[in-house]
Amino acid sequence: MLIDRRTWWLGYGMGMLAVIGGVLAVIAILDVAGMADFRSEMPASVLFTAAAACGLVAAAMLVTYRRYRALPLDDVRHAVVIDPQAGLLRERRGDVLAELDSVRVAVRIDWWTRGWMRLVVLAWPGGRRIVFRTSRRERARDVAESLREALGA
Repeated sequence: MLIDRRTWWLGYGMGMLAVIGGVLAVIAILDVAGMADFRSEMPASVLFTAAAACGLVAAAMLVTYRRYRALPLDDVRHAVVIDPQAGLLRERRGDVLAELDSVRVAVRIDWWTRGWMRLVVLAWPGGRRIVFRTSRRERARDVAESLREALGA
């Protein structure tokens, strides 16, 4: 069974907000300390406020992220089951997606993350499903190879 908790966008968003908030906070600190002249009319209080806003939004996202991650496996809706006895790829609730003979495994670049993440995709005529995400190219290749073996390809 392949479980997709669909939390990648929350993790990616929290990471980006943390980077933006951190950069704004550092710029504000350097401005207040007089260690750098950024030639900007932006007061440090605005920079601190924007950094705090990024932190608050990221904290709110963290609550949702933790809730998704804490769900028991039986409660996660997006699951794909490889059923070698029946020769089918199906959803947990029983809907048949494809015959295993027609399913192919591929590693793709996730362009939403500007190429930072790798996707392992199951594709068949008329559909496809992302089943794994990672930032490590080698890990994506290993998972794809394991899936090829499980599919009998």
